[in-house]
Formats: sequence, structure tokens, C-alpha cells
Amino acid sequence: MKTAQKNLYLLVIAAICFSCKNFKKYFVKEKPLNIVFILTDDQGAHLSALGTKGILTPNVDGLVKKGMLFTNSFAVVSSCSPSRSSIMTGMYPHANGHWRNTITPHLNEQDSAFGRQSKTVDKVGIHEYIKTLPELLQKHGYFTGITQKFHMSPPWKFPYSERNPVSNNPDEFKKVISQYITNAGNKPFFIQANIAPPHRNFNHHMDEFSEFLPNPKTIEVPKYLADTPLMREDLAKYYGSVQLADACVGSIISVLKERNLLEHTIIIFTADQGEPYHRAKASPYYAGLHVPFVASGPGIVKNKISNALISHIDIMPTLLDYAKISIPESVQGYSLKPIFTGKQKKIAIRKYIFGEHNSHGPIRAEHYPSRVVFDGRFYYIKNLIHEKSYKLPADLMVKKGWGNQSYQATLDAKKSHPVQYHLLKQLESGRPKEELYDVNTDSGQIHNLMDNPKFKGKLQELRTALNNWRIETDDLVDDPLSIKSRQLNK
Repeated sequence: MKTAQKNLYLLVIAAICFSCKNFKKYFVKEKPLNIVFILTDDQGAHLSALGTKGILTPNVDGLVKKGMLFTNSFAVVSSCSPSRSSIMTGMYPHANGHWRNTITPHLNEQDSAFGRQSKTVDKVGIHEYIKTLPELLQKHGYFTGITQKFHMSPPWKFPYSERNPVSNNPDEFKKVISQYITNAGNKPFFIQANIAPPHRNFNHHMDEFSEFLPNPKTIEVPKYLADTPLMREDLAKYYGSVQLADACVGSIISVLKERNLLEHTIIIFTADQGEPYHRAKASPYYAGLHVPFVASGPGIVKNKISNALISHIDIMPTLLDYAKISIPESVQGYSLKPIFTGKQKKIAIRKYIFGEHNSHGPIRAEHYPSRVVFDGRFYYIKNLIHEKSYKLPADLMVKKGWGNQSYQATLDAKKSHPVQYHLLKQLESGRPKEELYDVNTDSGQIHNLMDNPKFKGKLQELRTALNNWRIETDDLVDDPLSIKSRQLNK
């Protein structure tokens, strides 16, 4: 073959190859990424990857090696229902209308229980005009599945193709997740894998899976709790339930591996709120909002630990970003994709994390509205009706039914641990109007710095930031009873 002919031949071959690549790029629609969103129930920032003593969470730790671990991840509220609705709307509870726990159908009920004629509909829930994550994903062709519990209101605003109440059994999780993927067929899938542990009653988890129970002597007792044998016994069951949840995570990941789907699936692991102890769950304190957060998947930086300030309201815009779906204007969070891919170290326009608490349940005795702002070190709380007495939710104080030993353990430690006893009693009556803590030196939030002149400037800064945020997000009422109920129109 002559040189000219050879060059022409090579040129034609190159043009064909180029055309094929561009044809695929421009004319062959790539299947959207799958999404697995793993949400444990009442788990604080406790993982072996986070340095928690006395427990092992090898499966979540494995996700960390394949992705990113965030040390400054926060729920926006520390009660189950409003937290889950905030995740699925990308909005704060006072803004979306779902400000307290609500009655919702069980996942094993008929489809009619989740429709507009449902008899299990609470008067509190998100506004009808708000677009939710499962709504948008399903509209754009995703198969949507959910496990364990629903807990979002009203139910028709959170549509799922399939529901399954599997809660704490690793083997059963493997079966259910595998079936969901099979039933998705050619559709991309979004699986909201809710996991029951470490929600109380811990005995329900540990009696069945006692192999996960750690030695009470080896575990770490949070500073705000009394370090007594009874408290350690209760905490050992909590940490054991965390380890059981980790085993369920392992089962979910194993299904993705077996199906060769890991390279085409975004995985986010977090918890709906902090640990189920007083001054954590159902409170505005650090232990109630600080949660674990791990992201793994295609294009996500591997084996990276980030201290960026991130919030649960960032989950919806992040997943919509990956699914290439427009983010609604109602969303108040930001996509974390630039951080996941290493293009940014933090959200440039975010200087603070905000949070809130209004009430755990519907009864007036449990109403205690508070607002929070955190800059990565200093944690400021404003108790909006600080003079009001407060009744702890049953699961934070009652042994019968809930198996809670920590409340009694604290009462019994009045003399040996007077500080922890005082912190508990302060919850029920006598909280100050404002609280300021340095979590770098006071992780248990024991020493209120409000009257320390050294922090006068920081106090004013955080006060101003919180007031501005309340104005910007239309948080204009102090009493949760004045928060607008569900509305059809904006």
C-alpha cells in the first residue's frame, strides 16, 4: 500500500472511531446512577472510623475506604419524623411544615393506607406544593423502595414503588434489597434502606443478636452521662445495636457487589438523629444533631476524611445533582457533589450549620422550641420559650416497654455524678434562655459560656447569624403551635 493510500486509510479509521465515541456520547443515553440511601435510627456519630472506643463497624469503615467520611455532619432536628421529612425535602422543619413526630402507616399496610383516602394521616406534615425526593425520582423513571418504617407525612407525598418492614436482620436485609433490585428491572433504583437499630428498645436487638453486644467495661461513656455500671450496661446495648446496624449495612453492600453494581451506585450512609439519650435525642444539643455521614460511589474521592460543615438538607440536592434532575427552588440545602469529587473542600457560602427542635410528640408538655447555630467549634442555642417546663418523651426515661435504664441511672447518681444529674434535671425545668459551648474543649456541653466575657464577640456573632437565618427562612414564630399546617398552595 502506497504511503498516501495508507495515510488516507488510517484517517478514515480514525474518523470512524471518533464518530463512534461521539455517537455514544451524544446519542446513546447513559443509564442514570443507582442510589442507595442507608439511614440508621437514632445513631450518634459513633463508628470505629470516628474513633469510638469499644465498638467495631467494619462495613461502614469499608465504605469510608472507598469514599468520604464527614466529621461535621448534622441533622437539622433530633426527632424521627421531622428529620426524615427534612431529608426528603431539603428543607428545615419550620419551613416545610413537618415540625414534630407524626402518626403514619406501617410499611406492611395496603397501598390505600398511603393514598389521599388514608385513615392514618396526621394534621402535621409537609406542605402540598413541596416536591419531595421520592416524588421527583419516581417521576424521572426511578424504581423507589423503602424499608423498616415510613414516619413521613402526609404519606402520598412520599411515593415508593415497594415497601418492606424488614428492620434489623442482616440476612433479611440481603433478601429484600436483592428483590428490590430485581424488581427494578431496567430502571435505575433509589432504595431508602432504613435500619431500626440503634433505636430503643435495645433488648429487641440484643436478645436476638447477642453476638454484637460489647463488653461494658471497654465502651466510652459520653461526658454528659453518668459513668456508672447501670449506665454502662445500657450504653453497651446501644453500641451493640450500632454494631448490628453495621452488619445490616454489610448485607446491603454485599448485594451490590454480587450484582456488580457498586461502580454505578451512589451510597450515602447516615442516621436520622443522634443517640437515644436525654440531652441528645429530642433536644437541640450537639449529641442530638451530630450524626455519622459517609458517601461512596463513582467519582467520589476515596479514603478521604472531611471536616466540611454539612447538613441533612444537603442530601436531596446532592442526589438530584447526581441523577441530573433539576433542584426545586424550595430546597434550602446545597449539593455536596463538588465536595464528593474533590473540586471543593467545603461549601463556599456556608459559614454555619443551623438546627432546631420544636417538639418530639404532639402533647403540649413535650413542646420546647429551640434554635441552633454552629460554626465548627462554638455551639449556640436559643431556647425560644425557655421558661416553659418540659416533659421528656417516654423512650428517653421509661424502662417498661422502652428498656431505658439511663434515666434511672442518672437519678441514682445524684451524689456520685452531680453535674450529670443537674444536666438531666435542667432539661425538665430551668434551662437558660441562651447557651454557648466550645465543643473542642467541652464535647459534653457541660460548661455554658454565656457569662464569660472572653466570648462576648463570638456570642454576638452567633446571635446575629441565627437571627438572620430565622428571617431568611421565614422562621417567624417562637411557639410551634403557630407553625403553618399543611397547605395545598404556597
